[in-house]
Amino acid sequence: MINTGHVAPSALGQRYGDRVDVTRRVEPATRRTEPARGTGDERELLDGWLEYYRAAALDKCAGLSAEQLASPSCPPSPLSLIGLVRHLTEMERAYAHRIADPATPLLYCTEGSPDGDFEDIETADVDADLETFSEHCVRSREIMADLPLDGSLRWNYLYLIKEYARHLGHADLLRERIDGAIGE
Repeated sequence: MINTGHVAPSALGQRYGDRVDVTRRVEPATRRTEPARGTGDERELLDGWLEYYRAAALDKCAGLSAEQLASPSCPPSPLSLIGLVRHLTEMERAYAHRIADPATPLLYCTEGSPDGDFEDIETADVDADLETFSEHCVRSREIMADLPLDGSLRWNYLYLIKEYARHLGHADLLRERIDGAIGE
């Protein structure tokens, strides 16, 4: 679907130096919908928003090559789409998996490389990183579903939602810079 609204394509082309087709719109790989207003209890809403954002993270990566996913946004910043996915995997470990096992170590970030999720991507296996992210989301769902929604679990839900919301804004910009794709 072509984006023909909002801002005239010629104005966008001038703004971005005609380096990408800024009218290109990519449809999400998955059909995701925001949780409905006024329906469901608190737990359903927390689960709904977290699932929405998890799906959005994968959608931002859909259709890109490994090189595109690993390309840094604007050097010297190491920020890349696969770096964001790896960071979100770390957040799933830190704020969901550690509920079940507080000794769960981080996967990409180590004492020797505290920002390994973003910085150590030159050797990243992009397909494995995407699969790892998906597997971590499944495990997080299982852990969180088995617990009562108390103040501590509520905080973890909200923290994860905050992390996704924050970094999906970065993902929007990264994706647009890579191939001009815009979209939800």
